[in-house]
Amino acid sequence: MLGGINTALFLKGLSGFFILPVIIFLLRWAFPSKKDPQEIARRKALKKSLRELNKK
Repeated sequence: MLGGINTALFLKGLSGFFILPVIIFLLRWAFPSKKDPQEIARRKALKKSLRELNKK
């Protein structure tokens, strides 16, 4: 009986190593880095429109 418990714990621990890279990939996809060129262009456009609104 004790062998079954150890096997289950081992498989749960091992599955964490396979699931962790998937979670990391999803988080990197969901939250782009600050160096993303599209994000930089979007921020510049936003700042420009804010400056134009402040001039009025």
